[in-house]
Amino acid sequence: MRHVIPAVLFLTVFALSFAHADALTVSYLHRPPYYYTDKDGNPSGFLVELTRDILRDAGIEVVWKELPPNRIMLEIRKRGALHCSIGWFRTQEREAYAKFSIPIYQDKPLVIMTTTENARLFSSHTVLSEVFSDTSLVLATVSSFSYGDYVDRLLRTHCPRMHVVSTDRSVLTRLIKMRRASYLLTAPEEVDTLIASAGLARDDFILIPMKDLPSGMMRHLMFSLDVGDDILAKVNASIRKITENMPRKEPATGLKVLQPGP
Repeated sequence: MRHVIPAVLFLTVFALSFAHADALTVSYLHRPPYYYTDKDGNPSGFLVELTRDILRDAGIEVVWKELPPNRIMLEIRKRGALHCSIGWFRTQEREAYAKFSIPIYQDKPLVIMTTTENARLFSSHTVLSEVFSDTSLVLATVSSFSYGDYVDRLLRTHCPRMHVVSTDRSVLTRLIKMRRASYLLTAPEEVDTLIASAGLARDDFILIPMKDLPSGMMRHLMFSLDVGDDILAKVNASIRKITENMPRKEPATGLKVLQPGP
């Protein structure tokens, strides 16, 4: 009898391993509110929920994993891997080692976030180049962070005053509240997470859109090359079905939005 239980356990583990052998591994970064692991250990975030709906509709069995970005890229490049990762930008470089779905989401344009008491400092500015040229304003930012081609080019051209940190982005919100910086640039989707992670009140902050900031980047599902084209076709069909017939799953911020300039 003593040998029966270990044998049963072995067969059970083997069966579970075999059942998942052909499952698609779906990885995601820790970047609330897009994707993260909740307090119960479950994958969460509005793009995780959208992806779950898409893959369920496509009839694809999945195994979820939260991984750091460098590990995700290693898994995507690995030969023989059946791997998918959520929310990546499609670039020419990445197309050399990965397949991409059609877009699942388009980011909203970046906005300026500042305190309500600092809002008056931006009243005469309608475009970001004017803000960057104003030497009285200090941008709070993270070292080596990219805002996309357009904003990065403006940063190089105008060289605004900056308070640069190398830690978590939630620090930026506190810098503005403590008046060590004047503003930060962020996607509207991330505003509530930035404020909550800093332990601050939403009523203390305001959003200011700039007229020249372009639409946000398209986000895709990224697949390893060994994922079959038939799977990708099913996924794309489900993306069209889900995104056309369901409301967009995205967080809504309750912050006041101040329209730029006269």
